[in-house]
Amino acid sequence: MTDQALIQRIDSLTSAFVQMARLTGARLTRSEMCNRLGVSSNTLTARVRRGDVPTPGKDGKWLLAEVVEWESHSSADAARDV
Repeated sequence: MTDQALIQRIDSLTSAFVQMARLTGARLTRSEMCNRLGVSSNTLTARVRRGDVPTPGKDGKWLLAEVVEWESHSSADAARDV
């Protein structure tokens, strides 16, 4: 499998996962977001204020679908910078 074919497959799977997460409405707590990003709560707060990560909902939780989309765009941007 070529690199391009692999990237297309990953994009397709990510899209399917995002659709599933939207349907279920899965949400992440602050603790889960910190674990996912490998940062402290204070660092997460600072990144949210800077607009570096998605903003949580009014309930203080993040929609998993939005987080996965953000992650996929962030990693694609990082890959282009290499």
